[in-house]
Amino acid sequence: MVGKAQEATIDDKGRIILPKEIRKSLGLSAGMKVKLNVESDRIIIEKVISPEEFITRMNGFIKKGSKIPASDPLSLKQIWK
Repeated sequence: MVGKAQEATIDDKGRIILPKEIRKSLGLSAGMKVKLNVESDRIIIEKVISPEEFITRMNGFIKKGSKIPASDPLSLKQIWK
């Protein structure tokens, strides 16, 4: 989602409720996991994808007959952790 910044409030337990528009645009729902990173003075919230979703997204990136050796997508995912 690119657009106007939105505000949220931190409650006394440190929780932040993401605005509905942001949750909807990222496909986030109750119980889903997100990854938090701190960069300078910013908190980056990223949607965590399941191994199955990762494999689906990676399907077709390496074509048959390519000089790139076939790899297990889950092994590749470990590189980015």
